[in-house]
Amino acid sequence: MSRHGPDPERLFFGRLVGTARQLAADQGSIADSIDVIRRTASGHEDLLVQGAGLGIGAWSVNPGLPTDILAASLLVGSMPRLELDVLLHWITVGQQRGLSGARYRA
Repeated sequence: MSRHGPDPERLFFGRLVGTARQLAADQGSIADSIDVIRRTASGHEDLLVQGAGLGIGAWSVNPGLPTDILAASLLVGSMPRLELDVLLHWITVGQQRGLSGARYRA
């Protein structure tokens, strides 16, 4: 946190990923979950792909709870247009963070 307060974009990202994790844990309807995530993202598809890629990458090198990979999958499913090269970039970053011991989950 900077001396000017928390970064609004990081807070928004955390809320978006947290929503996906909660919906994965709730085990409700996939279609309803995707609708909620899309509304929460409110046009920030870049954050959907970032959250999904980081979560998939971290999980691939250090598998955690099934809800972690389910949350990342919900984020992927929420993207209106998926660019695989961008997703692969964030998966690689997530793997690097996972191997370094960073405890990120989507």
